[in-house]
Amino acid sequence: MAKYTMSAIKADLSAVMGKEAILNGNIPEAYTHDEALELDPIDPLGVVFPTSDEQVADLVDYASHSNIALVARGSGTGLSGGARPVTDGLVVSFEHMNRILSIDTIDQTARVEPGVTLAQLEEALAGTPYFYPVYPGEMSATLGGNVATNAGGMRAMKYGVTRHNVLGLAFVTGSGIRARSGGAYVKTSSGYDLTQLLIGSEGTLALVTEVLVRLSLRAHTRTLILASFRNFEDLANAVVSIPERGLLPSILEYVEATGLAAMAQHAGVSLGVSANVAATTSAYLMIELEAMSDEDLSWQLNEVMGLLNVHHSTEQYLLDEGQRQGLINAREAAFWTVKALGATIILDTVVPRSQLATLFAGAASCAREHDTLLVGTGHVGDGNVHLSLFASDPVECHAAATAIVHLATSIGGAVSGEHGIGVAKRQLFLEQEPPPRLGLLHSIKSVFDPDNLLNPGKLL
Repeated sequence: MAKYTMSAIKADLSAVMGKEAILNGNIPEAYTHDEALELDPIDPLGVVFPTSDEQVADLVDYASHSNIALVARGSGTGLSGGARPVTDGLVVSFEHMNRILSIDTIDQTARVEPGVTLAQLEEALAGTPYFYPVYPGEMSATLGGNVATNAGGMRAMKYGVTRHNVLGLAFVTGSGIRARSGGAYVKTSSGYDLTQLLIGSEGTLALVTEVLVRLSLRAHTRTLILASFRNFEDLANAVVSIPERGLLPSILEYVEATGLAAMAQHAGVSLGVSANVAATTSAYLMIELEAMSDEDLSWQLNEVMGLLNVHHSTEQYLLDEGQRQGLINAREAAFWTVKALGATIILDTVVPRSQLATLFAGAASCAREHDTLLVGTGHVGDGNVHLSLFASDPVECHAAATAIVHLATSIGGAVSGEHGIGVAKRQLFLEQEPPPRLGLLHSIKSVFDPDNLLNPGKLL
């Protein structure tokens, strides 16, 4: 609970950050929420826009002395309520800390401020042989936001998620400590790894002020296969067989037939799927292969086509470049498609690849039991399934979501693969975590943020 009125807070912060860095009164609606569908907006006390790590440190010091909560925000594209304001708290928007500080093509790294977007970094790397491979499906997302949730996306099977591509951080803890972790090296055995601890902590331990990312070489050639399946069991078996043969697609996604039709229509892309195939298909696999040589790509393509036939894929479409990019764009916009269609809840459970068939069958059963429509897409290459639930009765929809999450964790999975816990999945997370492990998490929180000022009520 804040001790002072916003006018007093604004007067105090103006001396630290300047009058232009504080926004209160008539706060734009965008700052009252993120993209979690099931959460109502909350009006914050105000929004602050730091421009340097010094200002962030001064802000944390002021918040500590004034007992004011701070909620970090990147672009607000999160899907779990992690960037949703708290009552009587300030939103800390990093959109003005958006400088690319350096690009090092020798060590293959980029050093950026947290407000840099994926699109901005991609543009800066356009003239180099390198790219930043984390691709969570929204290029307006910021690197700081990706660090907060350990964002993954379509390329995670081959290139990993955020934590595999971040080498170091600069940050300010809730207790006011300014520190750096990691560096431009690929391994270390030098004490506790604070970089990895902060990645995925959802802004509850520290405010990140700088990110050092690892860059990857761009492939010289690529192709995308769209493969249809009559049932989910065959599709799941095909997914498991691909890495067993030493193949590592850059994209390995599944899309339910109804979802693909809606996505393609929304994106205005024609994929050439015949009416007969569409009528008998339950789901599709998107498989993007890439290589440094045409010979390698040809070998991969022959291997994958053989496996798809073994696992009863009914048709395979080798997409041209326009279709390839159109389908990727459509998949990237899947959230906006299901949001426009009225989805109530989106889950992003993750399970071992070997348990995908069990999850598909069980999730469908849970949805039927609770009179809820389920449409799925997801990063099946790493077991991360995104399930959109549609229901006129929100109670039944939440019951279906809870049952699906319980199923996923019972077969060796976890509540969230990449969206984070935030508010939307907090209760589910707390129910699934063993008390000893929760105790350790609370202990870590108390060391980094003893007054519980950073994103209170989220995650834990």
